[in-house]
Amino acid sequence: MDIKGLFANMPKRQLYLLLGLVAVGFLLMWWYLLFQPAWNERDRLQTQLAGLEQQLFQKKRIAANLPQLEAEIKQLQERLKASVARLPEEKEIPTLLTQVNSLGEESGLAFTLFRPQAAVKKDFYAEVPIQVRVEGSFHALGAFFDRIGKMERIVNIGALSVAPAPATGPGGRRRGPDMTIIADFSATTFTFVPTGG
Repeated sequence: MDIKGLFANMPKRQLYLLLGLVAVGFLLMWWYLLFQPAWNERDRLQTQLAGLEQQLFQKKRIAANLPQLEAEIKQLQERLKASVARLPEEKEIPTLLTQVNSLGEESGLAFTLFRPQAAVKKDFYAEVPIQVRVEGSFHALGAFFDRIGKMERIVNIGALSVAPAPATGPGGRRRGPDMTIIADFSATTFTFVPTGG
């Protein structure tokens, strides 16, 4: 088969159309095989570059704020140290309980129940709940709670229930004029649990 002869006998219009189709075919092959993958890779790299530039910007911002962040960390560590100082160690709990009892008596309350419960361990601390029942006046109860709130150690009051005191106490004795209410509540203190403890 003579290719040269085939093209020589072909009308010029068909020849130009055929050459145009071949050229378009080469362009399409070039587009799909070379240009489009390179274009997609360029887009992918531009997206990756934008992400890396964003990370770089964030890291530069962190680096610029490093002295401030270190100062904040130091301040937080000091606050943690101060907070931990407000948490007694387990061996200090009896002294703390005696102090709470004394504050109640100084406020004019009579304790009829003062029962520490088992400690409940949390992360770095343990809660020590205490069931308390007191008799006295409403004013004395308020003064007691005020004194508890001013203690250096943390003691939370919860589950408060206040009821009027009956006219007679145990054994049928008449109550004094300053014994007008009975209050039940829980006083929860916290102890520091050393790491690994």
